[in-house]
Amino acid sequence: MIRDAMVWNEDLNIPIYPRAEDLVLLMNSLVDVIGRGSAGILYNFGKQLAEKYYANMNIPQDLGPDVIFKNILSSMMFSDWFTKMEIEKGDELVVTLQNVFELNANEESCNFIRGFLAGLSSSIYNRTYICKESRNPEGVCVFTLIERGL
Repeated sequence: MIRDAMVWNEDLNIPIYPRAEDLVLLMNSLVDVIGRGSAGILYNFGKQLAEKYYANMNIPQDLGPDVIFKNILSSMMFSDWFTKMEIEKGDELVVTLQNVFELNANEESCNFIRGFLAGLSSSIYNRTYICKESRNPEGVCVFTLIERGL
C-alpha cells in the first residue's frame, strides 16, 4: 500500500516554492518599473533561488542526478509553476513544460524559469549551464540547457 511507504523523514528538506501568482506580480512590477531590462534581473533571481534551494536540500546520497532533477521539477508543479513536463537528455538537456506561469506575466520570454533551470541543473550536475527558450502558440515552452564552454 502506498500510504505505508510514505514515512515521515525529518531530515528531508524540500522547499516550499513561491506560488506562481505571487511571482507574476513581482515580474509585472519589475517590467513596469524597469522595463525590458528586468529580463536579466529575473534570470539571475531564478538562478540564485534554485542554487539556494538546492544547497539547502538534504538529498539522499544514493540518488543519481537525473532522478534528483526530475523529482525537483515534479515538486514545482505543486506550486502551479507549470502543468506538465517532459525531460530529454542527450547531447543537451531539454525540458518541455506546458502552461508555464510566466506566460501570464508581461514578459516576452520566461526569464525567471530559464534562470531557475540553469541554476538547478548547474547545481545538480556540477557543470555550468545556460538556458535557452523557445515556445509555441499553445503555451508549450521548450528550455534547452547548454553546458557553457562547449
